[in-house]
Amino acid sequence: MPSAALTARLKALILPPRPDPARSRRIAEGRLLVSAVIVLGVFSAIAVRVLMLASEDNPRLTPYLADGSSVARGEVFDRNGRLLATNLPIVVLHADPAHIMDAKAAAQALAPMLPRYDEADLLRLLTRKTRYVELDRKLTPARHAAILQLGIPGIHFRKSVVRAYPGGDLAAHVLGHVDVDNNGIAGVEKSLNTRLAAGENITLSIDSGVQAIVARALQAQIDDYEALAGAALMMEIGSGEIVAMVSLPDYDANHIAAADDEARFNRASLGLYELGSTFKILNTAIALETGTTTLDRRYNVAKPLRVPGKSITDYKTYDWPLSVPEILVLSSNIGSAKMAAEFGGETQRTYLERLGMAQRLSLEIPETSTPQMPRQWKAAEIATVSYGHGIAVSLPHLAAAVSAASGDGVFLEPTLLHRAPADARIRSRVFSPDTTRAVRSMMRLVVAHPDGTGNLAEARGYMVGGKTGTSEKVRPEGGYFKDRNIASFVATFPVHEPKYVLAIMVDDPKGQKKSYYKTTGGWVAAPAAKEIIRHAAPMLRIHPVDEKAPEIRQKLWLDFKIGKGEMALASY
Repeated sequence: MPSAALTARLKALILPPRPDPARSRRIAEGRLLVSAVIVLGVFSAIAVRVLMLASEDNPRLTPYLADGSSVARGEVFDRNGRLLATNLPIVVLHADPAHIMDAKAAAQALAPMLPRYDEADLLRLLTRKTRYVELDRKLTPARHAAILQLGIPGIHFRKSVVRAYPGGDLAAHVLGHVDVDNNGIAGVEKSLNTRLAAGENITLSIDSGVQAIVARALQAQIDDYEALAGAALMMEIGSGEIVAMVSLPDYDANHIAAADDEARFNRASLGLYELGSTFKILNTAIALETGTTTLDRRYNVAKPLRVPGKSITDYKTYDWPLSVPEILVLSSNIGSAKMAAEFGGETQRTYLERLGMAQRLSLEIPETSTPQMPRQWKAAEIATVSYGHGIAVSLPHLAAAVSAASGDGVFLEPTLLHRAPADARIRSRVFSPDTTRAVRSMMRLVVAHPDGTGNLAEARGYMVGGKTGTSEKVRPEGGYFKDRNIASFVATFPVHEPKYVLAIMVDDPKGQKKSYYKTTGGWVAAPAAKEIIRHAAPMLRIHPVDEKAPEIRQKLWLDFKIGKGEMALASY
């Protein structure tokens, strides 16, 4: 029998020593704590992932959509505080094809709710090798709820904004538009993109009411004369602020994708045109300012004027010498050319440059153009430029130049921003008060005298002065169309206290019975000026006056002799 000592040794070898209960408890508690931390970490990670997947603004799910910053794009207002451009909240529907488990079933379910696509289109989109596919940018609340109820994995929603233009086509070419990322790509949206993107609100010089009046009157003339297009612009003398700028045809800025190239083209500021006899205002002002002629000076215009390579004629034959006022009122090309020959090409070019016609205007939209000036200034060019041929300009160029010649004598570049009175801008005096007073008086006779070419622009009580223009359209390959015109009219009103200049252009009008099949500026463009002024003047706080009142008459020179052997006053 083994001894007790041997038995004890054998038990020690076979059985381990009994652990300490307190130590065992500490070990177990530590292991449980570590396990709990691991489990908690795993579930936290899962929770974070679920939240990320559930978030509508998860940037990882939309790596290909630049939705702009959190700063709301600035709004655009007209000069009276009316809203022209703003932001509207929308819901964007998009898909992650990698998470679409059954693309065919998803396409079948979504097709009835997405009219832009049929089932085949959706299937192609939902199986693309990409992580982001946009399906709709403007979900209605009803469609949003319906699609949400489908519960399709991989179909997501995200809040965004869309640029909206409450006026639709109102001032569309001025406002421009933005791309899908809310970056401006035309109009003030583009030129002022940095300021708008930073959240700054912009106030334009445009008056929405006047803009609508101008568009309506211009469209009426385009329709009546079956014209291709037209443009018009009204500018405030003294400030250079454009209160209306219209290009037709136009488009709804909310649906830019539906607009064709013709509608998108801004004829008012980007288009260049030979604006014909409207330039006689400038020609007359230059001649008077330089002292090469006087108001009572007369010119023989009975025979065509021959210059190298060209014979200059008048629409009508005048068998008596015309005075300077008669040259403007009766619109004599020959008389204008003779006046220009006296002050010469160098003076002509210098004054046109001072009137901004040699450069692109610093207008606050990218759609502007540089006038096409003659390459040389010889006798033929001097003559034709005097009556608006051989030089092509935009309507803002014409309006700014006429504003100086018939307004305060100061050239000031036009602007589309509503500016503070103290806003420092470059002003350049070009004409003296005597010159502008004479020009205004003659412009009044163009409209008010029975022999004037602008009778159809008469808006009684508002003292309209103006000048008609008719020019043959330039052929793309060179030369001129003999049967296609640009009809134009430029007005200053009221001429006794000039406040606004209005320039109108109608492209390729067709002769009508009521115009005796003529397509001149007097028949086509002048009536639009009348409609615009008589409706817009009250909105601009211009009230009709008694045209016979002494205080009105004394502000103009009315003793010009118009017509053969006759004395004609302004016939108020």
